[in-house]
Amino acid sequence: MNIFHRSILLLFCISLLSATLFADQRDDGERSQTKSFKVEKGGRLKVSVSGGDIRIVPWEKNEVLVKVRGAEDDDLDRLEMTSHDNSVYVENYSGGDWSGDMRFDISVPSQFDLDLQTSNGNLEIQGTLTGKVLGSTSAGDIRLGNLNGTVDVSTSGGDIRSADIQGDLTLNTSGGDIIVGIIGGTADISTSGGNITIDDVKKTLWAKTAGGDIHVGDVGGEATLSTAGGNVIVGKVSGSAKLTTAGGDVELQGASGIVKAKTAGGNLILYNITGSIDGKTAGGDIEAELNPSGNGTNRLSTASGVIRLYLPENAKATITATIRVDEYGEDAADAYRIRSSFKSKTYEFDEHEGEIRATYVLNGGGENISLETSNADIEIRKLGERKKHRDDD
Repeated sequence: MNIFHRSILLLFCISLLSATLFADQRDDGERSQTKSFKVEKGGRLKVSVSGGDIRIVPWEKNEVLVKVRGAEDDDLDRLEMTSHDNSVYVENYSGGDWSGDMRFDISVPSQFDLDLQTSNGNLEIQGTLTGKVLGSTSAGDIRLGNLNGTVDVSTSGGDIRSADIQGDLTLNTSGGDIIVGIIGGTADISTSGGNITIDDVKKTLWAKTAGGDIHVGDVGGEATLSTAGGNVIVGKVSGSAKLTTAGGDVELQGASGIVKAKTAGGNLILYNITGSIDGKTAGGDIEAELNPSGNGTNRLSTASGVIRLYLPENAKATITATIRVDEYGEDAADAYRIRSSFKSKTYEFDEHEGEIRATYVLNGGGENISLETSNADIEIRKLGERKKHRDDD
């Protein structure tokens, strides 16, 4: 082969290689663009654009492949894609309005940090990725796969759904539901207008919604959960728990610390509590299982519901139970009752105050427990009776 032919072949190969690194095509009046960057694992992708969906697909190649679809001529004129120091940048450097159909499909190494920002579009990370993830959108949904690293994402107008997260997690949306799998670290979850559902959290959890239910499995640390208009339902908490709702039930399957539970319009169901309880409802029943820690103060209060408290037979506690009664006359003392499997120290009806009061000193006395309700019964039972009842069910 002579020098001329070798030169022609070399030019052909260079042209072919260039086509794999950068391609600009037109389809039905819209343009698409593809660009590839050689990187190493552990790098960083930063996308900052004024509009469009962003979809990330991890793979095992040491390459970042950016595909832009649904673009108009002005969109691509304002788009800049660069790389340096093992980082890739996709930026809308001059602002302006973007096509609503713009899509960014980006493949990255499976170990890579992400910083994703779009003003109008969805964010999606598929598959499994190891790295730190930051993301925000002003008007779109967020979908996350299995992520191993710290994650902090937010949207002003959409739902957030995530598979398992092996690091710390921060999620925020101003107008949607949040659904998450297992969280391996601490979690801070909030929404201004939707439900929150989480499988399990290995460490501390904060969750807040202004208008929905909160459903959480087990929590490996402390839990602080609040909603202004729904139920709060939690599994076992390996620490203290603060559960608040303005309009629903509170259910807790276990905790080993201080439990504070409050609702303005529902029931409190608190099982397997080792520690102390401060529970209050303005319009519902209370059912609680308590194994007193020995150094706490407990109070269960409802304005118009039945209180059922279950304690171990060997618990050391001093219980004061009070029923406020609106009725008067001789029949008022029999209208409601304080019933107990333990022997009472005192039991009286104070006609002047309109109260039925009883005290119980269990096994020589100990941790103080106060029970208060109006126009309803109070039951104090041995824990074994509750377990037998549950087994029979």
